Amino acid sequence: MFAGSSRMKVDSKGRLAIPKQFRDQLPEGSFISIGTERNLAIYPREEWEGLRDVLPSPLRATPEQRQVSRAMNALAIPCEFDQQGRLTLSPEQRRLAGIDPDSTVIVIGNQSVVEIWSADRWDSYSVGALANFTDNVNRVTQAN
Repeated sequence: MFAGSSRMKVDSKGRLAIPKQFRDQLPEGSFISIGTERNLAIYPREEWEGLRDVLPSPLRATPEQRQVSRAMNALAIPCEFDQQGRLTLSPEQRRLAGIDPDSTVIVIGNQSVVEIWSADRWDSYSVGALANFTDNVNRVTQAN
């Protein structure tokens, strides 16, 4: 399970060092793709393979499932670290997530995935999430 957060710099070549606490838990075969909030996510191999259960082949999929599948697969690249623990985000991934070269991102652990957010998007998102935290906790815990 992934938890915690770190502010990190993306270099001019789009390389990002992933904190050791996350890197050590990511198995070979992990993928980086689009996340759920216009961010990026690193999906461990088991999580990525599990997407097949909810995203059937295009011929059996609903239009919504095909859209999700195409977006996730078109933006997916293998999660491969260099000797300094960095991975390279593709230009298309950076464009989608609003991550500029030489910018700051937030790398957060979110249970089964590691999310990568542009600092501006994370700061904007987290203000609202924290403002609604108590109400959301009450709704989520009462629903179970």
